[in-house]
Parts: sequence; structure tokens; C-alpha cells
Amino acid sequence: MEQQHYVCTGDCGGVSPEPGMCQAMECSQHGEPLVSCDCREDAHIVATGRDEDIEEA
Repeated sequence: MEQQHYVCTGDCGGVSPEPGMCQAMECSQHGEPLVSCDCREDAHIVATGRDEDIEEA
């Protein structure tokens, strides 16, 4: 079963079970909001209209 969670679209590829901001200081998206995600297997498909895989950090 897919579970709603949130990912960073920046360099860190961070994952959180709750909405929030990227906390990784070195990430290109630091301080930017995480986006909702519905996983399929080992890839993240971000619900922003973009269909790209984001690797888990």
C-alpha cells in the first residue's frame, strides 16, 4: 500500500512523513517546502506535475 509522505526535490532527496521544509543546510532546496509524494517501489514520484524519479538519500 502506498503511504502519503513528503520529499525534497533538491540535492538531499530528504523524506518526511509530515509536511515541512527542507532542513539540509547544503541542499539546493534548503528552506523550501517539501512536496507530497506517492511512492512506487524504490522511486519517488512527486505530485507537482513533474514525473521524475527522486532517489532516496
